[in-house]
Amino acid sequence: MELQELLTTDSMLIRIVISIISLAFALLLRSIARRRLNNLSVLNSYEPHRLIIIRKIITAGFWLLLIIVFLTIWGVNFENMIVYFGSFITLVAIGFFAVWSILSNVIAGLLIYLVNPFKVGSRVKLTDPEIEATVKSINLIFTELEDDEGVMSLPNNWFFQKSIKVLKTD
Repeated sequence: MELQELLTTDSMLIRIVISIISLAFALLLRSIARRRLNNLSVLNSYEPHRLIIIRKIITAGFWLLLIIVFLTIWGVNFENMIVYFGSFITLVAIGFFAVWSILSNVIAGLLIYLVNPFKVGSRVKLTDPEIEATVKSINLIFTELEDDEGVMSLPNNWFFQKSIKVLKTD
């Protein structure tokens, strides 16, 4: 075996070992983050459907970070990654500009999850138009309310544009 082949084989083994260690470390960090989230959810009385969304966001963040680490380990040039990432973000920004109302509702939905102004089961009173209803579900884009006439879906950004009053929480 020539010296160049030996160095290439050793380099490959080192990259594999570092990749495995990185994967184990990322999984450990994700596990710690999940436990911490569970503790916070008990402390702050988060609803189960909120935890599902937050867990998905944390998991996606860890996988994205792990992909970046793997690309770096396997020799992808960091400057090229920045160019690719910048191009991707630009395309996403253009796409979100085209669908700004959806983005507005998603951000409002995330804020409803984080700020927690009302919960599923809360009785709310809305002005303009005057509606008094019970919150049935909170999704990323719509919040469903039920009154005597039936169930209605309101876009999440509506709750930041109009005045609402929380009458009681179950």
